[in-house]
Amino acid sequence: MDLDGLLLTAESAEELTGMLVAGLRLDLPTVCAPLANAPLFAALVALGLAPGIGDPAKTAVSFIGTEGPSPRVLVDDFSLANALRAGVAAGGGPEVLVHLAAIAREAGVAGFGRMMRVLATETPEASPHWLREYGVPGLLSSLGDILHDAPTVAGNLKENLPPVPPAPGECSRLVFVRARASGAEAVCRVREGVTEAAGECRVFDSEKKAVSGVLSGEIGDGTMLIVGGCGTRGGPGLLRLDALGRSLEEAGLELPVLTDGLAPKDAAGAWISLFTPEAVAGGALSLLRDGDILRIDFAEGHIRTGAGKFEHRELAEFPISAGTAYAARYARTALPALEGAGFG
Repeated sequence: MDLDGLLLTAESAEELTGMLVAGLRLDLPTVCAPLANAPLFAALVALGLAPGIGDPAKTAVSFIGTEGPSPRVLVDDFSLANALRAGVAAGGGPEVLVHLAAIAREAGVAGFGRMMRVLATETPEASPHWLREYGVPGLLSSLGDILHDAPTVAGNLKENLPPVPPAPGECSRLVFVRARASGAEAVCRVREGVTEAAGECRVFDSEKKAVSGVLSGEIGDGTMLIVGGCGTRGGPGLLRLDALGRSLEEAGLELPVLTDGLAPKDAAGAWISLFTPEAVAGGALSLLRDGDILRIDFAEGHIRTGAGKFEHRELAEFPISAGTAYAARYARTALPALEGAGFG
């Protein structure tokens, strides 16, 4: 089409990230418009691909007209570090990590996985009330010297940031947890003061069955819900467990949930998500059974079970719900969520 550049807008974070990955492949000057997902928008501003202040259409005309740097020039180690800190500080959970991992992979930036596990965990969430008052420019300003002054579509990142009062104390933080024996890993947004999640396992091989169990009244306090088959290879696609979140709210339950899918937006309780390797790939989730006791130690970052408990267990089978055609092709080759959840 002989395009000079791209102005991208979308209803959802998934759509915008997909468009941006396509933009990286075209390597045309690209500007992203704001979207309702504040954490991802904060990440894109810090990444250099969205203006923090002003009309994005005017920014696009000015930026593209001067043949500004392409996305592959803007997206590098420094801008991705900025994006991680901004997205997590704006309250972004595991979903933002998936989107940024996909962008980093398409841009060919090596070492993003290690960067993510370090920077995301050391960056606390800003108060949502403070963020609403001062917006993304204020958030970036509050991060101060830990941000790199990288080039963006609207000039260098720190050029027009307003002075703001310090952000209040920590609300929550992202924590990566690991199982020592298997090396399995998951990630959770943990509220300040919460040090662990524990309970007696109730295992489900789909979100639909978990919702049915909650609504039937057979799930009570002291339970830890285990929901497998929701990762990239089981989904189809990486599933966000919105229906399970609603059913728990309707039942008045706030239980820990361990899943290879994504937590619902604004989920209550501890949701330990993006469990890797996922259940359908023979991950440790497929060794858990009803009645097992599991403890997630957020302070130490460990998933704790009885020693030697699973040595002689067979892996449970989790169904693949991808169906046929494109979804089935994706399920066969999909990368783990924390590697961007794209095609391998």
